[in-house]
This record gives sequence, structure tokens and C-alpha cells, in this order.
Amino acid sequence: MSDIVSRWAGLALCGIGLVATLALAAAGDLTLYIHPRYVVFTVLLSVVGAGLFAAAVWVTATGRGADHDHDHDHSAPRRPRRMLSAAVTGILVVVAAVALLVAPPTTLSAERALSTVSAADAGGDVARPSLLGSDPTRFSVRDWASILGSGASAADLVGQQADVTGFLLIDDTGSVRVGRYAVTCCTVDAQLFAVPVIAADLPSELRSGDWVHLTGTFTDDAGATRLSPETVDAVEEPDDPYLS
Repeated sequence: MSDIVSRWAGLALCGIGLVATLALAAAGDLTLYIHPRYVVFTVLLSVVGAGLFAAAVWVTATGRGADHDHDHDHSAPRRPRRMLSAAVTGILVVVAAVALLVAPPTTLSAERALSTVSAADAGGDVARPSLLGSDPTRFSVRDWASILGSGASAADLVGQQADVTGFLLIDDTGSVRVGRYAVTCCTVDAQLFAVPVIAADLPSELRSGDWVHLTGTFTDDAGATRLSPETVDAVEEPDDPYLS
């Protein structure tokens, strides 16, 4: 049994990864994990990988290329170790199958975001748009977060109109932000951008993680520049939840 597991485990993991990738692409959910610009490239590589996978399965099943002159010393002390290794490998295969093929794809959670420093607090590493000669109502959460994080003066921001869509971040202190992730390559490098919101102006039934379409005006709230909502509408998570 341990020989069978060691021979097929690697192929099983490769097969699970290929099926999951192609299934996500077919369902239009691959962008939940990678930037849209890499979808075609990833699908093409997966198709090529599927051909190589089929060849590897055939070689393994027919025993071609196997070395039949191996040592047949299956001493008792080594069997428990090999059985344990096979069991661990089998569990990994099952876990990978459940995680990639059974569990539904999801976006990065608000819980993760609450433990992440936002660009509004730390400045961020993106170029901020200019307020001069621009239409601020077309700015995204990332645009406003980068402006706030760059140290723009309250005089420049107070009175500016904003129209943004994102998910709410409500921490243990009651502080509220509206945020969104930006992805450069894949979700591993996702960066949170968030804008502080005056909590008292939000409907009480909203919870952390809820997606909202929010319009409002930036105001000076006790020395801090925050967005004062004028309209707040709960919305479904968009098909493209990440900023690119």
C-alpha cells in the first residue's frame, strides 16, 4: 500500500490542482485568486500540464521507466516509518482535494483585513491621483486611501465628494473603514486599501464584511479626516471584488 501511495500521491496532487484551476476558469472564478491579466496564460499552461499529466499517468500505470533492480530488503523496523509516511501523504491528498475541489471559492475575508494595516494608515506604495482637475467621484477606495495615506492636508480633503464601493471593516473599538483589496499578481500579494468612515452615520444593521455602495463627503472629525456617508446601500459582492 505504501508503495502505491508514494507512486501516485504526487500525480494525484497535480491532477487535483489542474482540475481545480480549469474548473475555476470555466466558472469565471479564477480571478478570485489571480489577476485577470494572467487568466489566459494560466489556462494555457494548465492545458499543457493536463497533457503532460496524462502522459505521466500512462508511464506510471504501465511501469515504464521503473527501476526493477531495487533493493528488496523490507525489514520490519522500516515498515512502520513507511506506513506513517504513506498515511500522512494520503491525508495531504484528501485535504488538497477538499480545499480545491469541494470548498467553494471565496474572496479574502474582512477578518484578514482587520489584521492588516491599510494604506490610509501607512501611506501605501502607489501613486496618488491629483485632486486638481479631476472628478473625485470617480476615485476608487484605493485612490482615496493613497491620498489620505500620503499626508494630504485636511484643507484639501474636507468637502470633497466620494462615491465608492467596498466592504466594511468594523474593529473591536467601533472604528469603521470601507476597504477593498488590490491584487498585482495573485491574492498572495493582495494589499488592503481602506478609508475611515464616521461610524455614527452608518445604518446600525450593517456588519463587518458587508459590501456597501457609499457616497458622502470628507469632513474633519475631531482632528481626523473621515468620510461622512450621505447614502449607504448594501450591495452584493461584485464579480470583480479586487482592484487591479
